Amino acid sequence: MMAKPVHCGRKSRLAQTCLRLLMAAIVASSLGCVTSFSSSDLSPTRVTPGVAKRDLGIGYLSSRRTAMAIRQLRASLTLDASDPATHLWLGEAYRRKGKTAEAEELLLDSIRLSQAPELVVTHHAARLTLSALLSQLGRYEESLEHCEALVDDPTFSTPWRPLTNCGWALLQLGRLDEAASHFEDALDFFPRFGPALLNLGILRTKQGKTLAAVKALDAALDSRRLGSSALGEAHYRLGEIYVKMGRRDKAIEHFRQATEKAPRDNWGSQSQAYLDLLH
Repeated sequence: MMAKPVHCGRKSRLAQTCLRLLMAAIVASSLGCVTSFSSSDLSPTRVTPGVAKRDLGIGYLSSRRTAMAIRQLRASLTLDASDPATHLWLGEAYRRKGKTAEAEELLLDSIRLSQAPELVVTHHAARLTLSALLSQLGRYEESLEHCEALVDDPTFSTPWRPLTNCGWALLQLGRLDEAASHFEDALDFFPRFGPALLNLGILRTKQGKTLAAVKALDAALDSRRLGSSALGEAHYRLGEIYVKMGRRDKAIEHFRQATEKAPRDNWGSQSQAYLDLLH
């Protein structure tokens, strides 16, 4: 996927750290994985009220106190409506709350406000986050527009993330060969990128390539780069594969792991339903 709020130097260390974590964490949707701060130049001794409230909001968001984060980020936006980073983080906060229309509007504002070269990191993060949001909303063609723009941007430092987002959108559109190519390109850049491995495993399952699916899903688990929900999904999908193969012992093992890794998630509850049937 952060530290508590700290004072800004020339660029807010908190905001920069949180942005890196956001771009690592905007990789999760309800099925499969999709992946989602450059602040204005400030003198070391001057922190504007808007920046202070923004960083306080980021701190709250890092500790999952989303309602408090929204309050501070909205206050920051009132003080400075031109800061693209505030739009980005408030958009992410609304995304977490399920307020997708508000999130989309704020992310589009962040993209519009971060056209200057010195704001490129914020611009990239807003596009990546928006591509993930649009995929989660089932608007895959629109998602492709944003993630492909990042794939084609030579200044984007982590191309495996938009490649994975694009691959997921293509998978949902039924363009399996193109999706596989995007996942494989992502893994060429970062062979242990868990979200790409998980999505490749899902794709290989759809293609009926069982051994390749198991290999990819096992590698996703071994990557140690999946959140709890994605871990639950990987174990659940492996459990389903082993059920079809008649490997009851292996299926039970993975379904149990899914219930442990994601007990409050659908993957955990669906795995428990399988366990009830298999015992």
